[in-house]
Amino acid sequence: MGNTDRRCWKRRHYIAVLCCLSLILSGCASLFSGVSGNGSTTAPVVTVTGLTAVTGASPTPVSDSDLASKLVQGMTLDEKLGQMVIVEFYGSTLNADLIHMISINRVSGVLIENKNGNAQTRQQLVTLNQAMQGQTHIPLFITTDYEGGIVNELRQITGERPSDASIGATHDPKVAYNAGFNAAKDLAALGLNVNFMPIVDVLTNPNNPGLPMRTFGSDPKLVTDMGRAYLKGLTDGGVVGCLKHFPGLGSASIDPHFSLPHMDRSLAQLQSVDFVPYSTLINEGIVPMVMVTHILNPQLDPTLPTSLSPKVVTDLLRNQLHFNGVIISDTLWMGGVSNTYSLSQAAMLAINAGTDLILGPRGLQDTVTMLTNLKQDVTGGQMSMNRINASVQRILEMKLHYKIMTHDKAQQLIDNGEAVRQNGTCVNGCVALMNALGIGDRDVRKQVV
Repeated sequence: MGNTDRRCWKRRHYIAVLCCLSLILSGCASLFSGVSGNGSTTAPVVTVTGLTAVTGASPTPVSDSDLASKLVQGMTLDEKLGQMVIVEFYGSTLNADLIHMISINRVSGVLIENKNGNAQTRQQLVTLNQAMQGQTHIPLFITTDYEGGIVNELRQITGERPSDASIGATHDPKVAYNAGFNAAKDLAALGLNVNFMPIVDVLTNPNNPGLPMRTFGSDPKLVTDMGRAYLKGLTDGGVVGCLKHFPGLGSASIDPHFSLPHMDRSLAQLQSVDFVPYSTLINEGIVPMVMVTHILNPQLDPTLPTSLSPKVVTDLLRNQLHFNGVIISDTLWMGGVSNTYSLSQAAMLAINAGTDLILGPRGLQDTVTMLTNLKQDVTGGQMSMNRINASVQRILEMKLHYKIMTHDKAQQLIDNGEAVRQNGTCVNGCVALMNALGIGDRDVRKQVV
């Protein structure tokens, strides 16, 4: 064979091998779609350094629900459980414990607390929040209790704020709206995205020790109107709000931070007073999240605190009041629960009751222990995967709806997550063929999203 013929044969052989590679890469791309597909999903563009195989563009899901569902399908049990937890941490900087909780335990969010030394100066908190988000797989809820009056976890940075009582005393929803909107501006500028507000407890016990100056008043309609306005202010400012403290702390004579309040209120009383803000605002479709607190009301559940009771969380809040958003527990280290239950026991009971987000672990050891025990509860059959999946779906939808996680970021996680996890013959074949072509041992799982 002459030199010319030999060069022609090599060229034809090289082209044939490239065609084979393109076909194989098409097969690889179908595995990168991020969906357990029916075979009809179009594959995304797959890019390898030095070689590009275009196999068609993947259709972008149009809704938060679609994206959240695909994310849930691709998550491990550890990742799902992490997304159901908001943790407390100690100190003002991104330390090793905090990095572990964010990047290894994949927690859903953090709680900024003044007593834990988290918020000292404006620049410190901005830097900390940026650093925490830089460690994430799925962006964090960065949460706090930015109320006013006696409770304000950012007091050292933003100074004093008007109490709910003083806002309610104006009887002017515009004042409440401005308070919510200004709170959102403050929080967003500092890098926070969730405020556990407004408080919509209707104050029926004026000597209530847990709610000094923390409610809009004693009239259900006033509390509803002011709560609505405050929540809309937060929402317009781009911050997630949360109604609290369901099923209503207004008549309590004990602070649940220290012990479990016993409140013997009938369902009729609750519906005519305590539930009015919840039922009204939930029906209006404006409530992203509800916090369930720790009360023992024998007329609702004679044995379990409200925060751990399926009769309250699922039967009442979810089914009777038709709340479809995220349900979060009040902090599980509060005496109302922790005097009787360990953190892991309380977390399991809360999740089985229908709670989506657990607020409670303080520090790395608490977090790891609780997550380890929750995983054992799932694998041992004490908690169902359907229950876990439903909660994570709601949590991710809320992160998408409030732009805490962008659609592009979610799609990237769906595509890349599937590529990293899959280890089928296609990847091995693609790598082998690339090596045969002299392209080198490159990772064909890298994509342009």
